[in-house]
Amino acid sequence: MVALDVATVTGAKHGYDVTVYRKKVRKHTTNAILYGTDPATCPVRALRAYLAALEAAGRTDGPLFVRVDRWDRIVPPMTRGGRTIGDPAGRMTAEAAAEVVERLAVAVGLSGDWSGHSLRRGFATAARAAGHDPLEIARAGRWVDGSRVLARYMDDVDRVRSSPRRDRPVMAPAL
Repeated sequence: MVALDVATVTGAKHGYDVTVYRKKVRKHTTNAILYGTDPATCPVRALRAYLAALEAAGRTDGPLFVRVDRWDRIVPPMTRGGRTIGDPAGRMTAEAAAEVVERLAVAVGLSGDWSGHSLRRGFATAARAAGHDPLEIARAGRWVDGSRVLARYMDDVDRVRSSPRRDRPVMAPAL
């Protein structure tokens, strides 16, 4: 996520398309960002507002996710002894992104351990709980065919959904 640049995001009828380079398969893939049902949590509206804020700050190219200070100002490149340290373009680190995820989870009252990877697992879990086909979830999340990690996520959801301890089984909707 932190490797994305502003140039990798393009507007589309369905919301946005984001082009991501995937090291494991050594190719670029295009991922759709779709409108959400709740305007307050809609990813398209949030990205639109974020891009507008970047543009207002004079950032129309370079990293999509940049370092900000505690007053939400974009941080200029850091220097030590007159030499630039870290990413000279001000790109947010993966560790900083994980901290943001953790802080937001705590702020909304979620318990447990949270990291940047929680977004990926959360997508798979929520999609399966909503009744989506595991093959489609794997394709959307770019998991390799037969991923054992994804299978564990699905097992966790299905174990609860099909438990005989439930009042009645939850049937997946027909897709």
